[in-house]
Parts: sequence; structure tokens; C-alpha cells
Amino acid sequence: MILRSLMTAAVTAACCLSLTLPSAYARVEVTDDTGLVVVLEQHAQRIVSLSPHITENLFAAGLGDRIVATVAHADYPEQAKALPRVGGYNNLNLEALIQLQADLIITWGSGISYESKAKLDALGIPIYVSEPKTLEDIQDNINDFVKLGGLAEQEVSVLYTFDRVLAEFPRRKATATVFYQIWNDPIQTLNGLHIVNDVFSRCGLYNVFAEAPSVAPTLNVESIIAANPDLIVASGLGNERPAWLERWSHYRSINAVKHNAVHALNPDLMQRPTPRLLEGLAQICAWSSQLHKSNPDAHSP
Repeated sequence: MILRSLMTAAVTAACCLSLTLPSAYARVEVTDDTGLVVVLEQHAQRIVSLSPHITENLFAAGLGDRIVATVAHADYPEQAKALPRVGGYNNLNLEALIQLQADLIITWGSGISYESKAKLDALGIPIYVSEPKTLEDIQDNINDFVKLGGLAEQEVSVLYTFDRVLAEFPRRKATATVFYQIWNDPIQTLNGLHIVNDVFSRCGLYNVFAEAPSVAPTLNVESIIAANPDLIVASGLGNERPAWLERWSHYRSINAVKHNAVHALNPDLMQRPTPRLLEGLAQICAWSSQLHKSNPDAHSP
């Protein structure tokens, strides 16, 4: 896979990078995804990560050894599973967090309640808010983490992987449509505000529910039949193909069903904004490129 060896190398090199590169006590400034400037008087040595995707991106940046705690469901890479936990969405253990003496907290804008964010702000610890909406945003987050940790950008190979893959898959005009299903009971999808749409735009696909009013709208079967997507992609709870995906075989009027363009993909490769999203991008674009070969009815939105 595109990133498997790179992630392994990043994890292995994290400790070495921290030891061989100068941990200079130099002031550093970066701008987070809310537009606020985050200032550290010295490079971060004790980091609390309040999202699984942030934990994964810190490892990719070579800073896995500086994470002193994370939250529930931070399960990648393997080393992340051994990290101490300080709760999850809406149930942060602030007492445990304070005892960690962190010098940087990195949180997910959409993954923390207003009340929890206000309590974090009151601690006086610098906070970086991560809210990536595009693949470039993921790269920018990792680059910011590298700076905050005082590491050398040229040593973080995943940044160059982003440069190469994003150049290979530029955004382009949609020539077919896609329905992305994240759950079955009820049927749910993601609208145009989610990062999955950046993936679709690079594969020449238009999300048939991009204009839905909520980020994760609930749908009925009739609305999907009416949308008539050329491609259906579903993500369940992991690598296994969801059993409920086979239910679409009963709806032969849908282009995707008619032309066997119904696929399953691990949600971590589509919904978690980390370098692994590049693997999801490659797979979605491969399926997209097959559409017009097998489906002459594939249509532009």
C-alpha cells in the first residue's frame, strides 16, 4: 500500500529524530485550522492528542514518542494502542490531563464539545485545533506538528508522499456520480462539507448528496434510487465488507448495481483525515476509472 512502509518508518524513526535533531528552546508559531496563531516558547515535548486522527498524524510527523496521552479509539499505528487515555468526546478526564503536565494540547474542532473546549482553554496550555477539510489540510497539519516539535521537515518522508500523490490526482471535472454509505440502519451518508468529497473531486466523481443540509444526513431507499449513482461505496466498522451492502443487489434500476460498481472500503481509509486517506484516494480513483469501461451510462452530474 502507498503508506504502510512509510508509516512504519516514521514510527521507527521517531525516537531517533528526537535524539539526533536539536531540541532547541526556540519560539515557534503556527496557525491552526481555526485561523488562530498557536505560540510555543519552546518545542513541544509533552503532547496530549484528543483525537484518533491527530494521534496518527503525530506518529506520521515523527512525534509519537512525545504523546503523553490520547483518547478512546486511537488505534493506529499499533504503538498508539499502548498510550494512556484521558477519555473521549464529551467526557474528558481533566484531572488526569492536568497531571500529565503537557506543554501542548491538540484537539479536533468537530470532535470536542463547546463545554470541554472551554475547560481546556481555562488550563492555560497552548491548544492547536485540527479540522482538516482537504488532503492539503492533512499535509499542513502534519507540517505544523513537525514545526511544533522542532523536527526537520526534510526528514519527514510522508510530506513528500503527499506532494507526489496530490500531483498525481489533481481535482477534476466530475464525469460520474457516487453515493457513499457510512451506515445502513438508518441509511446515512456524508455531504459536501466532509473531507471525503475532496477525494471524490480528485477521482472525477460527484457526491449525489453533496448538497444535503447536514454533514451526515439520514436517507431512505427511494432517495438513492432517484439519485441513481454510478458508483456505490460503503464503509462499515472495519475491513470486513458489510453484510448489508448486498441489499442493494435488489435494486437493479440503479446504475451502480446494474454494472456491479458496488464496493466496500475500510472507513479509516476514507473518513479519518490521516496519510492513510491517500490509500483510499487511490482505491476510489481506480474504481472511478473502471466506470466508463463497464458502464456506458455513467453520467456527469
